[in-house]
Amino acid sequence: MKKKYYIKLVLVNLITLSRLIGALLMPLIYFKQGIESLGFLIIILFLTDMIDGKLSRLLKVETFLGGLLDAVSDKLFAFVLLAILTYYYPSMLIVLTLEFSIFVLNTLTFKDNKNIKSSKMGKVKTMVLDIAISILFILLAKSIYVKYLPYTLNYLIDKNMNAITYILIGIMIGMQILTISDYRKKNIKETSYEKVALKELLPLKIIFFRITDRNFYIENKDKKLKELLYKK
Repeated sequence: MKKKYYIKLVLVNLITLSRLIGALLMPLIYFKQGIESLGFLIIILFLTDMIDGKLSRLLKVETFLGGLLDAVSDKLFAFVLLAILTYYYPSMLIVLTLEFSIFVLNTLTFKDNKNIKSSKMGKVKTMVLDIAISILFILLAKSIYVKYLPYTLNYLIDKNMNAITYILIGIMIGMQILTISDYRKKNIKETSYEKVALKELLPLKIIFFRITDRNFYIENKDKKLKELLYKK
């Protein structure tokens, strides 16, 4: 039974890990092949982001390890995409800066051993950014897709390229500001946990169990992982 569980766990986490590896490969592919070559890879990586969470729940292998891998993969993927887009659209630097601010806010929250429950606004923001980033990359690689577009649509895109770009960037900035505001409110209203002195890590065997066991995750998912891995 345990063997089947770990096979399913490895399968789901490999899907998540592929996004991390893909994000690391993107700059290399971009500099060697150009912006047009990234389209297919970006679509695949976005699909892994849609699949891994649903698959982990379907197969009942939700774990702290999976959540951690997912968060790291998502952030790295987002930063790489935004950095590439900033080269073409300088105003994307605002989006990149705000996304980094959200990352810092989450990191400081973890460092302070606080708990902020999953934000619906954060999930909506991520979805909006995914869609907007995909459209911006499609616009950059338009020469590849032009033959698949109706003439009228192609004409409208050509005539309104700058407007479309700035509207998308404006939407992303708006969603990020709302997300930062939402996180700050949650940070103030969050449930306070008793301060614990985190002195020494638990034995590796116990840590491995806690980050890979679904039952432990279900029972402790509202707690910070940091306070679950140290001796009190």
